[in-house]
Amino acid sequence: MEIGAGLLFLGALALALLAGAVALFGAASNRQLKDRVRTAGGVVRETDLVAASAVPSIRLSAPTENRVLALLIRLVGYSPEVPQAQIIPWPAVVMAGLATALATYWRARTWVGPLGAAPLGLLAGGLVVRFIFRWQHRRYRDALFGQIPDALGLIIRAIRAGLPMGEALRSVSREMPPPTKEEFARVVGEIAIGRPIDQAIWRVYERSGITEFAFLSVTLGLQSQTGGSLAETLENLADLVRKRVAMAQRASALAAEAKTSALILVALPFICVFAMTLIRPNHLSTFFTTQAGFNMMVAGLTLMGFGILTIRWLIRNAQEG
Repeated sequence: MEIGAGLLFLGALALALLAGAVALFGAASNRQLKDRVRTAGGVVRETDLVAASAVPSIRLSAPTENRVLALLIRLVGYSPEVPQAQIIPWPAVVMAGLATALATYWRARTWVGPLGAAPLGLLAGGLVVRFIFRWQHRRYRDALFGQIPDALGLIIRAIRAGLPMGEALRSVSREMPPPTKEEFARVVGEIAIGRPIDQAIWRVYERSGITEFAFLSVTLGLQSQTGGSLAETLENLADLVRKRVAMAQRASALAAEAKTSALILVALPFICVFAMTLIRPNHLSTFFTTQAGFNMMVAGLTLMGFGILTIRWLIRNAQEG
């Protein structure tokens, strides 16, 4: 019974990893292929569209058009729109999830049995994969957010020097450090194939989720319709963005106290264990020599891990609020 359940778990885990690998690889490759097809495509006449409607469609579907695939990508926290945010290759992330799932299954089967340990292993592996992907995207987003005032300042200086908006964005893609450099390089590429400037910048907002890019997109769209001094309009926007970035940095500094307190709470049990080991070397041997003691230690570490995640979630929500 136990062997059969173990094989069933390994088979389900292998299928889940295979589906995840296909989803991640397919999402990235399909997005790149779609961009290349759009870039290569020219202007299509209405008569050509009518003629093409009579034949089966060979349109390339975006990964988000597949509901199952989009749900899987959203569950694991992977963002195929910003592959440059993944500093850890996704195969390494998948292997980390596999190792966590197997370790959790091996440990939990002695508590809840093989059938109960299988979903726990899958859940633990999925949480590890999601945590790594979300951490990478959040790191990328924070770096991009911190560079917005410099990017806007560069755009304003270029416009005041007499350069058009397209050339100002191109200067940002050349002179700004990553990740702003890559994002504005994509903006320049989209503008080159005919996308309006405000829509190209709105795409940056959709990829990163940073509200300031939505402000910039709406500002450029309204300015193109109403007219007026573009440099003055962007200067007002840049002042607002600088205040928002400064406020976010202040909130991060205030949250450092809570992070330090959380770090002390996490380190205190290990310090006590080390001190107790020095004072009475055999006092804690029960946790390492007996099965019940080992189970208690694992349960304590698991609860501590959930506590760390809860504290981290509370700090981040307070910081974003």
